[in-house]
Amino acid sequence: MKKVSLILLALIVTVAYSQPPIGSKSLLHTQSARTLSKGFVTLYSEMNFFTRATQFVGSGQPPQNFHAANYWLVVGQTSLSWGILDHLDLILSPRIYQDTHYSNEYNLPGDIFVSLKMGSFGFMEKKMYGGFMLNTRIPTGEKHNYPFVEYASGAVEVGFTGLLSYYLDPYLPDRSFSAHLNLGYWNHMEAGRTVYNDGGKYYDATKNSSELQYALGLTYPTDMFDYRLEIEGIAYLNQPDPFVYSRENYAYVSPSIRFKALPWLSADLGIDIRVSKDENTTDYTLVADRANPKYNLPNYCAWRVHMGVNLQILPITTHKLTSAELEREKFKKRVEFFQKIVQEKDRTKDVQEELEKLKKEREQAEQELEQLKQILQEEK
Repeated sequence: MKKVSLILLALIVTVAYSQPPIGSKSLLHTQSARTLSKGFVTLYSEMNFFTRATQFVGSGQPPQNFHAANYWLVVGQTSLSWGILDHLDLILSPRIYQDTHYSNEYNLPGDIFVSLKMGSFGFMEKKMYGGFMLNTRIPTGEKHNYPFVEYASGAVEVGFTGLLSYYLDPYLPDRSFSAHLNLGYWNHMEAGRTVYNDGGKYYDATKNSSELQYALGLTYPTDMFDYRLEIEGIAYLNQPDPFVYSRENYAYVSPSIRFKALPWLSADLGIDIRVSKDENTTDYTLVADRANPKYNLPNYCAWRVHMGVNLQILPITTHKLTSAELEREKFKKRVEFFQKIVQEKDRTKDVQEELEKLKKEREQAEQELEQLKQILQEEK
């Protein structure tokens, strides 16, 4: 009952959408090349936010009708991952944008991402894993093309991503240092569609824009925490039309930490720091005054704070384990047992070395005491 309550809570707190889908065995932005085991289902609920107070940019006094503004971004997503087969996952990520700075304010429901992930193909004695993802974005949201986030065209968008992962310890990959590389292609498929509506004036896309997506993630795990660092971004191959807000390349560095509270429950905390240029190439003669240059606003937020909860829904902890799962559990327990023996042995060795050192110091002190006694006797 407690587990069900936590799952419902994670669903309730998800009120917006975020970066590309967070699915099976992933970091904040980076997918690993490993997939879930067959029959496993996980739920990831993530929120992030950004805010900035604006000021008038220009010489002299602002006009009488000028009003200062606060811009903020509250985003999040729910991602449900299902291990269909041992090498195939289905990832369903409905997204909602809470505050788009439009009249409707809540873009509910948002777009839906669907991904098929093929992975866990090991090589180099299973220190390396390879994988592949097919992704699509279904435009169920009411509004698209809004500032501070990645470009959303309002069309059915498609893409694919190559995955590569390295694990220092192939026998206990989740307990060892790991590195993950993602390289992908994304096409917004918007040619001929209305991308922007400014008070009844419609702007149609003249071409399909496309981009190269990349991400590199590093993980250093301990018993209770995973320490992680990521670099992720995009580089446009075909830039969107001038009336699009997010038409520049971007790159972020993202340190984060994962707290592993229970075997089926973990929590994430991280921050995105933009390292790409603070630029804005949108032609504001073609769009409304929502992110006007007079406020000196870039098209991507300078930072973003992330909070997330990761839950394993299936299989439940009371299920009957298969023979293969029992063998894996026995192996893990044996490894943990021998690790404790090695640690205790190292501690014992350190204690023995300290005792030997104290023994030598005591013998040296006794020798010095004998020498002192002889000197005193000679003086008498």
